[in-house]
Amino acid sequence: MKAYNQRILRTGSYVEIWTYDKPIITHGDEPHVVDINNSKPRQTRKSFDELTPEEQKIRLEHMATSRLQAKWRLLRIVDANYDDRTSFLTLTTKQNIQDRSEFLLMFKKFINRFNYQIFGKKKGVLHYVAVLERQKRGSWHSHILMFSVPYIKHSELLKIWRHGAVRINKVDVDSKENRGRYVVKYFEKGIGQELLDSFGKKSYFASRNLKRPTEEKILLNENLEFEQSVIMYETSYISKIYRDGQLIDNPVRYRKIKYTEEKNGL
Repeated sequence: MKAYNQRILRTGSYVEIWTYDKPIITHGDEPHVVDINNSKPRQTRKSFDELTPEEQKIRLEHMATSRLQAKWRLLRIVDANYDDRTSFLTLTTKQNIQDRSEFLLMFKKFINRFNYQIFGKKKGVLHYVAVLERQKRGSWHSHILMFSVPYIKHSELLKIWRHGAVRINKVDVDSKENRGRYVVKYFEKGIGQELLDSFGKKSYFASRNLKRPTEEKILLNENLEFEQSVIMYETSYISKIYRDGQLIDNPVRYRKIKYTEEKNGL
């Protein structure tokens, strides 16, 4: 068994630190996972309109949590990959494509053609995150954040997409610590909509070649302390852990620190 009381997550411009009042005990590298009995036949998930009012309330609560978690994951990915060649691309269709699977296939083919025509390779070279979103007419479109991309003529993008209009803008953010928050706000509507319309499916898509935040879990006798000038945000809340078969409170201190390797020593 292992234990930790400090969870440290690093992105490109900041470090997040969770300090737990009581150490969290893990079995091996990860917390123990309880197996689920899969002998029961899988039931088809109901659409939101098919749920009872109480079931709709529960799903909305679940969605709110899932949306917040997806937003934070996306914030960290954006921060870890953002550079001065980051662009925001929107793809729309002439036809009213209301089938999500059909549009998703069009999107995937666009990514493949983009890799081949821009980078000259069939394998995935483009670094991106994307979300699908419905327009008022019911048709699907996509917002894509592309990292480390060269200048591409609008006419060339139209030829690669083939299905309608494209709009591309370079992302220019003054404060590197807030770049993820600035960019992700354009994805929030799509994330929430996907969770409602396509519950159980991905709320956003990300290429496999992206840099990921690094995470470390350690056990320290003393808490990590920092100068107030580098603390971007700080809060406390109560989590839960099992001890001797009982669920007990475990106070948590969360801090978001500006990433300055020499000063912070992280």
